[in-house]
Formats: sequence, C-alpha cells, structure tokens
Amino acid sequence: MAKVLEKFQNKKVFALYLIGVLVLSMGVSFAYFSASSSVTGEGSVATNTTATIESKGITANGNIEFNNVDMYPGHTAIASIEVTGTGENEPLIYNVIFNGTNTFNTPLNYTVYKSESNIEVGYTCTNKNDYISGGKTYYEECVGNNIESLGSPISSGTLNNGEGKTILKNDEIMLTAPEGEVVYYYIVIEYPNLDTNQNDDIGSSINGNITIEEGSEYQKPVISMLGSTVSGSNNWYTSASIITNITTQTGNYEAYYCTTTDNSCTPDTQANVRDNSFTTTLSSNTSPQKVCARIIDEYGLTTEGCSDEYSVDTVNPTVSIASTSATENSITVTVNGTDAHSGIYQYRFSSNGGSSYITVSSTSSSYTYTFTGLNGGTSYNIAVQSIDRSGRVSTAVTRSVETDKFGNTMAELIAEYNIGNRVGFVSTYTTTTTNTVFSTLDWTGNNSYYFAGNPTDNWVYFAGYYWRIVRINGDKTTRLIYNGLSTAKIGESTIVGYSAFNDEYNRNEYVGFKLALWQQHGQLANSRILNKLLEWYNGSELSNNEYSKYISTEAGFCGDRTTNNNWSSTAAINYAAYERLVTGKMPSLQCEESSDLYNTEVGLITADEVAFAGGVYGTSNDSYYLYNNIDFWTMTPYSLNSLGYAGVFSISGGHQLTNSTVSGSLGIRPVINLKADTLFTGTGTSTDPYVVVE
Repeated sequence: MAKVLEKFQNKKVFALYLIGVLVLSMGVSFAYFSASSSVTGEGSVATNTTATIESKGITANGNIEFNNVDMYPGHTAIASIEVTGTGENEPLIYNVIFNGTNTFNTPLNYTVYKSESNIEVGYTCTNKNDYISGGKTYYEECVGNNIESLGSPISSGTLNNGEGKTILKNDEIMLTAPEGEVVYYYIVIEYPNLDTNQNDDIGSSINGNITIEEGSEYQKPVISMLGSTVSGSNNWYTSASIITNITTQTGNYEAYYCTTTDNSCTPDTQANVRDNSFTTTLSSNTSPQKVCARIIDEYGLTTEGCSDEYSVDTVNPTVSIASTSATENSITVTVNGTDAHSGIYQYRFSSNGGSSYITVSSTSSSYTYTFTGLNGGTSYNIAVQSIDRSGRVSTAVTRSVETDKFGNTMAELIAEYNIGNRVGFVSTYTTTTTNTVFSTLDWTGNNSYYFAGNPTDNWVYFAGYYWRIVRINGDKTTRLIYNGLSTAKIGESTIVGYSAFNDEYNRNEYVGFKLALWQQHGQLANSRILNKLLEWYNGSELSNNEYSKYISTEAGFCGDRTTNNNWSSTAAINYAAYERLVTGKMPSLQCEESSDLYNTEVGLITADEVAFAGGVYGTSNDSYYLYNNIDFWTMTPYSLNSLGYAGVFSISGGHQLTNSTVSGSLGIRPVINLKADTLFTGTGTSTDPYVVVE
C-alpha cells in the first residue's frame, strides 16, 4: 500500500485489473441464448468461452473485478460477449446490462460495439510518468489493437458509484433461428485520466456481471390512418388525403399502399415514407374511395389497415353558354354544364358580370334561365357558372347581350317620316303635315329636321307637361316648346307666366338673353326673362334627377346679335334677323357668333324657328301648331330703333310674328332640349304622345 500511495503524489493512481466472465441469456419455451467471454491482463484481448442456459428467465456466470494492483488512470480494457438466439424465426427484445457494485468515485467510461462476427481486438497499455508543477505524475497510455474493425459504437456512457443495474444498451432485437442466430458485443471500459486529484479512488473496486435481461414483448408494426380533408357539400370533399402513421420497434421496414372503390385492394405501390408517415392524395372519382396500407418490418412481420371512405371531387365543373335571346326587358340564356365526378348540382346566373348571382338547383346537363325586368336597349354582361355536388364552382363564362330597345330615339323615329320640301317663306304655312318633317342645316353643320304647319304627331309628354316638338337639332337632340298641363292649344295654360325681357330698354345690350354692358355679345349677366325661366325650371319636376338627366345643356339656344352695320351701345340698328325675316323672308338656323349661344337648361324659341314652323312677320296664322292666342316672347334680337327702344321678336296673339320693346310684359313659353339618346314610345298624337322611356 505504501508503494501505491507513493504513486499518488500529484495524481491519484490505482491498479485496474479486469477479469470478466460475461454470461447472458433470455430463456423462453422455444429459444435460448448462450454466451461467455473473459478478459484478463493490463490491456486485455477479448476471448470467448461457452456457457449454456436452459431454464426460463435470465441467469449468468462470471464477474468483473477491479483490484488494487499496479494500474494507473488512462488504463483501458475490452471484454466481449457472444449472444445466440434459437427459435422459430421470431424477433426477441433484450437489454445488455451491468449488474453489480461500483465503489469508484470517478465514473468509469464504457463504450459498446456490435458485430456479426467474432473479431480479435484488444488494448496495449504502457505505464508513463511526468513531472508536472514539480511533482511526479503516473498514468497509462493505451493503444487499441484492431479496434477500428468494430465500426461505430452503438452505445456509450458511464458506470457510476453505487450498487445495482446499469443498462449498457437497451431494446436490442434479435431474430431467432432454429439453427441459432449469433451476434457479438464488445464493451470497452476505461478508467479516465482526468488530470485532477483522484486519490479518493484508492482502494475502490467494481464487482458484478455483464449479461442480458428480457425486454418488452416485440410488437408487430402499428398503422393509424387519418383523413385530411376539405369539406364540400352533400357528403363530398373537394380534396382528401390519407395520412398513414407507422409505429414499429425497428427503423427498417417497407410500406405499400393502394386506393380502391371496392372493399379491398392489394397494396402494391411503394410509399414514400418520411418521419414514419406517408400521405396518399385521393383523386376524383364517382364513387367513395379508401386507402389500404401494408407495413412489413425487417423481421417480416406484416400489418395491414384501411382508411375510412371519402367521396372526393377535386376538379371544378365546366359550363358553356349554348344560346341567348333578348326582348325589350328580358334576356334568356341556355347553358350546358358538365362534371365527370360528383355531377352537376346547381347553376348560377348573373346579369352584371358576376358582381352578384342568382342560384338555381338543377342536376340536368342543360338549363335555361330568363332575366326579367331589364332596361330596353341596354347591354348586359351575362355571366354563368355551374356548381357540382361537392360545391366546386366552375370558371365563369361571360357574354355581352343587349336587350331590344324599349322605344327609339327621336332621330330614329323621324327617319321614318317623309321629308318635305319648302321653297319659300313669304306666306304662312298651314298645311296639315302629319308624318312629315322638313330639313335645313343648323349651326352644328348638320341637317335639322323641323315640324311646320299643323302636324298632329309632334306631341310629347314629359315631366308632367305636354310639349310640341319644334325640331330635331343637328346634334340629334330634340327641341320642345311648352304647351302646359294639358293638350289645350290656346290660352294662358300654354305659358308659365309673364315677364319683361329685360327691365331696361334704352341700350343695344338689352336685346341679349345674356348680356354685359358695352359688349355686343356679352354673357356676364342673365336677362330678366332668363332668370324667370330658371326660377320656373328649378321649381318644376324638370330639375329632379329623374328628368334632368335627359335634358341637354350642350345643344344651346341662339340669340343672334350679329348686325350688318357697326355696333355701338346706343346706336339705332337692325339686327341680322330683321334682315332675314322682315326684309328677306329667309329664316336660318345658323348662329354666326359663338357668344350668342347660351348653354342653359331652358330657353325660348327663336324667331327663325317660328318662321320655319309657318309664321311670317306681320301676317297672322291661326292654323299652325304654335298658335296659342297669347302674346309670348322669342329670344331673337330685332333692333334698337331711332327712339332708343330695344326690341326683340315676339308672337302677337300667338299667331303673328312681330316685335316688342324688351321692357314690356309678355308670356313665357319655355323651350328645352332632350338628349340625343333619349328613347321614346308612342305615336306623337295628343292622345298617344311620345313618352320618354325611363
């Protein structure tokens, strides 16, 4: 002992001596294990001996002893054990264990290797000593002999101070065979050189057995199958995948699957397994489907399982538009739908391009639907879809369909009229001109079609009032003159009140529908009569959007203020219309000066339009459609006479074209223009007037 203590001057050193007889067994009624080995010496070589275990259970012979012999830290030894399994080709589970007593304070390292053959291996250890920090230190250097032939370790750990069992390698599996299946375990034990004070280990020992113990019962592979689905409708799924989870006691196995619409199938497609599971995606089918799986572990044990059934349709149906037809207020569309799996279940119809749909149920491959309550002459973006029983919706198919016009524009109506020819305007025109209009160019450069004489088909009912059509303007808007709340042709019911044209009369500017002092064509301020017209307009139904949306402010009203002579604010002068209507008897719908066009909602008839209608300056006409037996204004300038009175053309007694001083009070007979795309129904008579289609 004194010699040992001398060696622990700076580092604890003690003798390591290993004699191992490792006997392990697992006994069952039809199989046995037998193995033994012994290791001796400093850096021993593993050798095998034979021991036979015939009883059921685990017994073992042999022990491992560490005694106080002349061995130092760093010493390494190796032992081996041969395990033989005999049986009917069934796997058995066992643990390789150490069971004994260990009084070392320093944990002893162990490493376990496994081989299918017996390999000659060992360690050669050499005693060493060094001077460290002035003291002499003793240790061993050990070199393995053929250790690399053992391959990679299957387990490692430490044997710690205490008494009991240490599992060196658990859940080892061996497939028994009638002739015996053999495997070898090699256990390397090292007393580590920690370079720290290990004097407390002096006198320690380890005694016990390395053997095997029976493990749990080997289980066949276990399969659990779970459906991952997206629900559709009517017990159908729009997608379904079967997740097959696998539990085995061995990492090596083969997995196969098949899909079936019958009760069973043979799993013959190899699965792509990852993390002990694989996923099978079900394709579309007309019948319910399920997945069958088979797992074969490395010992040939087989487990099969089937999933639940799923009706799956992963493909959208299709739809096509077979035909469309339209009336003035309806569109009928016939569609064809197809679905190869769950089948057509519903159709969807939209008249606004898919912003909203109407859904109808039908399992037919063809369906006809009619949209009603539509506007005439309107283009609708028809969209259709089909829906299958799983709830999948087809891509929308669209088609633009226009309803028949519910009515016609006035330009279209006039196109059906006869075009009359007037060659002179010297005499009044009183002819009954039903179904006849006349044409002349207006300021747009296009033909304007006007009514003349005594037509019976130029009546319009709009915004609660009756009107007479004066003309279809060159821009295809419709010019109407007020007739009142009824079809009575004469009397105050045909006007909306009385007013002066302007309050002042002694300047040329006061002939203007709009005016600005010192300007021949100024539009700075409204005339008095324009303000009266606007006051009436804004107080009537015309100003409500229901009706104002049809009224054009772009067609314009012409108050021609051109002259043949130089103009001044106070100079006596005849305006161009005087020369046309009084002297030349040749009316015109031209407007020479753009500043004489007034883009207002409401205006007055022009003297030229009166002449085209059948009036003649200074001559009475009681037999044309403008006659109402009331004095009323036009908007056409007449003159500033030598007495300094500004005058505007007017209708005296409703039958004679004349002129009146602007400060006088005459009747107001409003004129409006309806937009070119306004649609009308009716025949234009007083009993069946043209009516705007709303």
